[in-house]
Amino acid sequence: MNLSLGVFDIFAYSVPGSLYLALLLYVLDRESWVDLGQVGDLNSTVLVGGGILASYLLGHLTYAPRRFLGRRMPRWLRPGGGTRQEFLDRFPVARSMAFVQVDPAIIFAAIEVKAPDSAGEISRLRASGIALRNAGFALLLAAGVATVELVADWNRGLPAFCLAVFLVGFVGATRAGHELSRWAALKTLEVAFWLPDIEAELAARSPVTPPPPPRPAPPPPRPAPPGAPQ
Repeated sequence: MNLSLGVFDIFAYSVPGSLYLALLLYVLDRESWVDLGQVGDLNSTVLVGGGILASYLLGHLTYAPRRFLGRRMPRWLRPGGGTRQEFLDRFPVARSMAFVQVDPAIIFAAIEVKAPDSAGEISRLRASGIALRNAGFALLLAAGVATVELVADWNRGLPAFCLAVFLVGFVGATRAGHELSRWAALKTLEVAFWLPDIEAELAARSPVTPPPPPRPAPPPPRPAPPGAPQ
């Protein structure tokens, strides 16, 4: 069986999943449920393969709850909304074009067909944005663990330092992830703007609805009968 992971999978799921795995192993070892010393005695191939697979699965399993919570975060933590309007402000001539009215997923699929290299760059930006936002959620969980350590441990210097670092990392990773996603959305529209084939096909497949026919003019008023007062 040939198992391969693409760049999108590695950045979006495996990298942040490794943070979740490290945090999980720390908690299990801290509670004496797992002896990490014995884990290190396993075959290196099994250990590396199992770590990659576990990271990939954890990245997928935590994506949905992270996205659910991410939509409920304060606005200052998730900048980058309104990319379509930002693009139209930069390129006012595109307001009458068909691709700005289409779902971004359709535009990206067209770019994959017409310009694979540009699609790869957009995928890298999207994957990096997802990875940073997922990593930010892992750092938030790590901050929760550090808070428990801060309350329970008499030596509070290291837990307090870790708590501050994790919170700063959470804010930075979350904001940077949304910023990269904004760049990906803008680049999708910018590439589509410079590919006339995409605009032509979208315009042909989604023709503009013709305007309704003009209403008939009202009939002229009837002439007044003879002898009627004017």
